[in-house]
Amino acid sequence: MTRNRKKKLAIRAEADGGSHARAARLHTPAPKEILTAEVQDRLINAFQVEGWPVETDGFPEGGIWTGWLGPVWSMLSRPGGTDTEADPDDPDHYDLTTVPELTLIAPKIPINSGEAMVLTLPGTAPLTEIVHTVWEELGRARATKVDALVNDATCSLCGDRYPAAHLLPATEHDRLVLCPFCVFDGDILGGHPLRLAYLIDALTDEDVAAPAGWSAVTALLACAAGPDFRERLEGDDGTLRLPLPHWFDPGQVWVWLPPGDLPPALQALGPGTSLSTLVSAVEAAHPDLRDRFRAEVVDILEEDEEDSPPAARDYLVEQLWPASICYAVTTATQFRERPHGRSPWDLLSDGFEEGTLADYFDEIGSTLNPHSLGPVFTLSIGVPLISNVLGLKPDHEN
Repeated sequence: MTRNRKKKLAIRAEADGGSHARAARLHTPAPKEILTAEVQDRLINAFQVEGWPVETDGFPEGGIWTGWLGPVWSMLSRPGGTDTEADPDDPDHYDLTTVPELTLIAPKIPINSGEAMVLTLPGTAPLTEIVHTVWEELGRARATKVDALVNDATCSLCGDRYPAAHLLPATEHDRLVLCPFCVFDGDILGGHPLRLAYLIDALTDEDVAAPAGWSAVTALLACAAGPDFRERLEGDDGTLRLPLPHWFDPGQVWVWLPPGDLPPALQALGPGTSLSTLVSAVEAAHPDLRDRFRAEVVDILEEDEEDSPPAARDYLVEQLWPASICYAVTTATQFRERPHGRSPWDLLSDGFEEGTLADYFDEIGSTLNPHSLGPVFTLSIGVPLISNVLGLKPDHEN
């Protein structure tokens, strides 16, 4: 009896355990499916909200969702697939409960220059954490690359030293290579902005340490361009790449902010931001900025009243105002990142010549007339004023 009773108890315990195990399985929810399409949408939106210019194909290619977040290339994929051509949300080819993997690389095209930043993060990480991590690592990567630059060439006009790849020809002649602050100088003849546009894109796409000032040149040309600029740029001979969206939407221009302490207006923007976000931040902090510009122009004209047009005229060209803000910020960026070079503030004092601007504006189909003084005043007076208001220009440069 005892042996039989023990056996019955053992069988009952085993049965009860199995019942509990089955019940546990029945009441445990199945692993949640994670759709990569939703992860990608949330990622893109998170960087848009933070003010970064973003692009995406809108579909996965080769099982990978691709995005371009400012100067960063993002790839979202699902590990463990058997068919790289399959949609990563296809349950016949992928386990949809597998956490997608997010890879972020800078620069966007690292083939020739190498990767300055590579981050691998789970696609399900909190979006605030992803954005903050990219901010920090991107700023660190740029600083490291800038510190390692070798200045082995000189700008053909100002003589300032740069890495050879950072100087670009603004005309048809390859020997006349310029820094960003000499492109619109009065000594430039026969400017070729269509060619320059592609060269700027190639440089900034491939080099995370490219001079910040090239963003300002991009902003000025894009802001000044006329309605047929796209047709002119796409029809330019000898180019193998499509023009980037910022040439037709200046708000998408990527702007590197000065490293180190920033004024309150810029502190929430990370290492860089889109031009539209930058302009909004500056004007929200200083809503009287335009009026201060107008007052500055009046003071200057009254000092030279004999040779100047009537001071009552409004010389602010709204179309170029974002470019002026971009120049103010990127000039400060270059001043801090290149402390041993010539002061970009000095170069800007003669950096906008109406005849040279007229040549460039004609090539890009602009409707602006530099000889009316509005464009020249907006840039030559507006840039230092904005810099002073933001507190970006050192006292000894004023």
